[in-house]
Amino acid sequence: MVVGQTGVGKSSLVNAVFGKDIAKISHTQPETRGFHKYETDEVPVNIIDSEGYELDNSDNFKDSIEKFINNNFTDVTEQIHLAWYCISISSARVLPFDLSNIEFLLKEKNIPTAVVFTQCDNDTPEGEIATKLSAVIEEKFGKNVPCFQVSNDEELNKKLDLDKLVEWSAENIADENVQMAFVIGQKASLKMKYKKAQKAIMGYAGSAAAIGASPIPLSDALLLVPLQTGMAAHVFHIYGLNMGVSSIVKNLIGSRVISMLGKAAVGNILKLIPGGGSIIGGGINAAIASGITYSLGFAMCKMSEQMITTQIEGQYDSNMLDKIFSSGNLDALINQYKKTSRTEA
Repeated sequence: MVVGQTGVGKSSLVNAVFGKDIAKISHTQPETRGFHKYETDEVPVNIIDSEGYELDNSDNFKDSIEKFINNNFTDVTEQIHLAWYCISISSARVLPFDLSNIEFLLKEKNIPTAVVFTQCDNDTPEGEIATKLSAVIEEKFGKNVPCFQVSNDEELNKKLDLDKLVEWSAENIADENVQMAFVIGQKASLKMKYKKAQKAIMGYAGSAAAIGASPIPLSDALLLVPLQTGMAAHVFHIYGLNMGVSSIVKNLIGSRVISMLGKAAVGNILKLIPGGGSIIGGGINAAIASGITYSLGFAMCKMSEQMITTQIEGQYDSNMLDKIFSSGNLDALINQYKKTSRTEA
């Protein structure tokens, strides 16, 4: 839920987090008086906008919240999982009704709540107003209500707290399915998407190791290609790219896997030798299959990030998919992974 008076920059905040003009692409549904729910197929979470409804009258605000919660209590996807309470830096003050509303959300309704200072491009270069207002919040709530600074300026947002707000939000959504939906929907923190994708890739790498250790000679490619195609689809889903796995990607993965598995030829030959050769060869191929899968997963993450970045910057065109998912780009990203892994080692 996004709470704040009209004109504080709630729409700009939501658009910055989800990378979309939510108001334009969503199916807006009026809920309890004073609240609107924004839904869109492109963002798999519901966003509730308080519309600034009578925040200065805490009793009315609390009654409205109470009705909304009661109306949506039985469906976990319709419940309020966290709140962003927006206060414009331009106002240069936190009012008593703000503190009362925040306390109600946090303590009476047990909704994780963060204060978001919006329009911070109107603050001093040192952020003096935000620092002063944060002190007021901390004096009242301690560390229980974190404060984040955001701006209408995209470049300034890179230096402020937009990514931290997103990370805090994901960490404070208790339901795992809703948390994943939030991570998928948001576009402000590619780092968070990468962390989620890494966990998935590790699982696929483990499965690839089992395939690589198979005693059946030369079976690796036949089994690895569909596994890694599934991994690519999973990665794209985490990054919120509703593109499926196109024939371009399938062919790219297939040709790359077969090429990289050429390095396992010695292992396959050893498998054909009775006795210890099977064990040795299986060990070699398991490591190779796992490594190939992880490096491809890394490359798919970076390709997804390139797609999102070009979309956000308005540079995406009909040729961009072919350019990003080219064999040359894939090779460059795999080499980048190899260099990174050597450095970390």
